[in-house]
Amino acid sequence: MEQVRLDSSWPAGNYIVMLRMRHRPAGFIEPVPALLIAISAAHASPALSKIESWKLTLGTWCVADHPSDGAYVGIARDECGENEATLIIGENGYRWERGEGLSCRYSSGRARFDNTIAASTKTVGVWVFHIVAACIRQPSEGAVRRYTHTFDMYVSKGTLWLENLRSDKNP
Repeated sequence: MEQVRLDSSWPAGNYIVMLRMRHRPAGFIEPVPALLIAISAAHASPALSKIESWKLTLGTWCVADHPSDGAYVGIARDECGENEATLIIGENGYRWERGEGLSCRYSSGRARFDNTIAASTKTVGVWVFHIVAACIRQPSEGAVRRYTHTFDMYVSKGTLWLENLRSDKNP
């Protein structure tokens, strides 16, 4: 006799159906639960809406001066350490606060849902924002410099990630 159990511990309406058999033949493998788990993960719906995910990126972040594995990683804090730069992200642009001020305004962007990135310890899938920004660097001495930055930005497990950063000139 089979028992069917619905496990609703997964977020956003993703459910797993577990089949249990009292008398299993020797070597019997339960492919149905494995298939249902794979389908559920492949069709994961976002735990947060695109707007809620965007709001998570706004604020003050402390970002390491040098990228780690090709990505800049930031932690939300009010005061940053010696080896960190302060990145302030707003609705219309962002600003790096370090020796020379770099301020940028968003010129375009788009978002995509990526179900391969952990949003938290319990959920998978985040909104990744592809940003294109027009930037101005105003050094204390010398000419004002203009740049275009493009990068991908998302929040995973409370950490800000900036990946694939490209610039038409080295800032």
